[in-house]
Amino acid sequence: MKPAKKQPRRKRNPDPALREIDAKTNELMQAFFTHVREFQAAYPGDHDPRKIFEAWAIQKIAGLQYTVLYLGDKINELAARLPPP
Repeated sequence: MKPAKKQPRRKRNPDPALREIDAKTNELMQAFFTHVREFQAAYPGDHDPRKIFEAWAIQKIAGLQYTVLYLGDKINELAARLPPP
């Protein structure tokens, strides 16, 4: 019995959301590298890159959490203004 012949893989067009995610990933990476350079300039010396990243990531996560909670509050305020069904 002959092995099945592999079909060539078709190239998919990336989903628009994937393109946006890739772009945002690149933007965040550039922001982090800028942060590292600024941090090292402000605080010369030998620093653990992992600690710099962890502090930066925690700041980003805190900003996201604040934004989600704020938007949740605004959605609830708007929902409270809707007439009952």
